[in-house]
Amino acid sequence: MGHAISRSDRARRTLAWLLLTLLSVATLGALAAPTASASNTLVSSVPANNETLATSPTSMTFTFLEPLGPTNVAIATCNGEAFPIGGVTVSPDRLTATVSVPNPFPKGSCSVVVNVSSPDSSANGSAGITFNITADAAPVATAATVAPTDPAATASTVAVTATSTAPVTDPAAADDAATADDEDRVGGPLGLSRLVATLAVAVLFGSIVLIVVAWPEGVEYILTVRFLRTVWVVALFASVCVAIFLTAQTTGGSVGASLSPTAWIDLKDSVPGLATLARVALVAGCGWVVMRPERCLDQQSQLMAIGVPALAVATFGLSRSGGDLVLVGYAAGVLHALAMAVWLGGVVLLTRVVLAGPGEDDLVHAVRGFSRISAPALIVTVATGVVLAWRLDRGAFLDTSHGRLVLLKGLLVAAMVAVAVATRQFVRSRMRKADSMTAPMASRLRRATGIEATGGLFVLVLTAWMLSLTPAGLVDTGDGVDYAYDQGRFVMEDAGADLTVFLTGGVGPNGVRVEVDTPESGLSSVQVTFRPPDVTLAPTVVLTMPAELSGTGAAVLPESEGVPLLVAGVWTMEVTVTTATGTQTLSKTFVLA
Repeated sequence: MGHAISRSDRARRTLAWLLLTLLSVATLGALAAPTASASNTLVSSVPANNETLATSPTSMTFTFLEPLGPTNVAIATCNGEAFPIGGVTVSPDRLTATVSVPNPFPKGSCSVVVNVSSPDSSANGSAGITFNITADAAPVATAATVAPTDPAATASTVAVTATSTAPVTDPAAADDAATADDEDRVGGPLGLSRLVATLAVAVLFGSIVLIVVAWPEGVEYILTVRFLRTVWVVALFASVCVAIFLTAQTTGGSVGASLSPTAWIDLKDSVPGLATLARVALVAGCGWVVMRPERCLDQQSQLMAIGVPALAVATFGLSRSGGDLVLVGYAAGVLHALAMAVWLGGVVLLTRVVLAGPGEDDLVHAVRGFSRISAPALIVTVATGVVLAWRLDRGAFLDTSHGRLVLLKGLLVAAMVAVAVATRQFVRSRMRKADSMTAPMASRLRRATGIEATGGLFVLVLTAWMLSLTPAGLVDTGDGVDYAYDQGRFVMEDAGADLTVFLTGGVGPNGVRVEVDTPESGLSSVQVTFRPPDVTLAPTVVLTMPAELSGTGAAVLPESEGVPLLVAGVWTMEVTVTTATGTQTLSKTFVLA
């Protein structure tokens, strides 16, 4: 296969450039890593260390010897278990950190550790205190009222009386406003990195599958080896970039501060973040395969050689969390990613390597083999795509930007399927008895598979774009928060009230939004009680709406001060409403995973 040798210089230069780029990023990360310095010293705290308190404090203060930087995190544990507390605010003199306690500490021993930074954002040690609470109380949180939403602008949260029309957000307007938010400084680079990472990882896995299934001779070609190694370097570089930009987006910090892998620890708090961290490790592990591709054919190492890239691809199926039927979404997403990779990776390998020129019968076998596996891969891709579209958009394809992109993506996929079917028919009819790959045949097939690969690239562009938008299935209420649980509607006929409770979802602090549709006025009180699953030690949480919510309007509790739903399982939400016509209590259950 002489064309492989003729391109060696160009492939070598490309690989060297990519390795140099990756080395540059690693060097920047090392330079950006916090340097060792003397830790800041805690001067005093309220409560004091080892103090015994009758009741839980509503806030804590920590005074340090040296000025504090912008990144400070407080972590609390009570009776050996993690306990959610508020964020850290720093005084004007930069010496005192205040930590809010939105929900009372339980009875028993509690410890709080504050990790602080220096003014240059580098880590500057930590300080901890331990204290005892002698009284026990159910945690009570109070939400703040918000003004009615203007559908033409991004909503804001303010403490005002909500008495006008209920803030029912126009999904299209809220979606467009969120997309145009100029605070998302890394949205573009993050989307581009996701696109390149998805393409490269998918091509790597799909190529290995095609080699194992239909083209074992491929590992003997130098062009194949260099192709796999180049794709792997691109995949690793792009995956690292995704981790960097996603960290910057998640923490609100700068890209420079997110270069160090130690900063990526903040990604562990969400499923998409964990998937990103796992992808970096798995893609790095794929180097074991691409450096010696014959390992994917050896029976002793084949499972790992295929499994590691497959797991790396599967992480893309976990990029969207929240909404209903989360487990169904994850399962469909993983299958969708794997099937897409088998098809796209195979078609790119055909275009760039197998059909690069004339050759022996092994090239014919590779093309025939791809025709056999591409059909079921396309079927699974389309079927799981339909499931994901149904779960995320609920049929609202014309109401949101996400939905309209789903329609566009569907049309593009349909066109690609048509090209794929025509190509497979050509392969079956013209290559049935072929015993070698002629130059004209390779050129004609390469044009067809090139069109397929280009279509796949455009589909991935749309997919990366869609990840930055909010589908109708993940409710965007206009306050900039995605509420995973939106089934908390309570129609109270006796009290004459109609309201909906939204939750951000997940074990841990939950942001809450309560929207009141009726009555327009005369609402005396609203109380939401969250009762934990049976046979658990998690506390019952009582959320009280402020008096300002006296009618149509909404109240919001941000996730940073959210209600502590500390265990997975079936929770009970109990809503009690008092109006001029009476008091009524209704309840329903929901699953926290």
